[in-house]
Amino acid sequence: MSGIASSHLPASVDPLWRIGIVQSRFHTAEVQGMADSAVQALINAGIAADRIRQYEVPGAFEVPLIGAALARRGAADALIGLGVIVQGETWHADHLAHEVARGIMDVQIAYGIPFAYEVLHVSSRRQARARAGKGAEAAVSVLHSLALLKGCSLA
Repeated sequence: MSGIASSHLPASVDPLWRIGIVQSRFHTAEVQGMADSAVQALINAGIAADRIRQYEVPGAFEVPLIGAALARRGAADALIGLGVIVQGETWHADHLAHEVARGIMDVQIAYGIPFAYEVLHVSSRRQARARAGKGAEAAVSVLHSLALLKGCSLA
């Protein structure tokens, strides 16, 4: 599971949990590597393949928007946001990365569902390719949060 041992999984995973992966189309190859590792980690953890849905959005900035729409409709029990923002010569990438992170957190708080954040802010696409396993880490993280929420009286 991309270097993540099964001992890192929560004790209880419901194979019927619905997981939405919201992924940017920008830097497609790098983002798809993360998405593939996330899907594989979810399947290895016991989530049924037909309960994992992938939603492509134009760029990282749209990840929170579509995540919010999915949460509002009750289309997923948990979400994973994936994207790559490559630092350029201006502050634009910094602002974008900050707002995407804030947007994902806002969705979690507003809708009470886990929304794992793996929108990488990197210096180069090479750095992003080297982090393809971050998708698997996001999958494990979201499963832990979901297990905790489902097991506590607040969910």
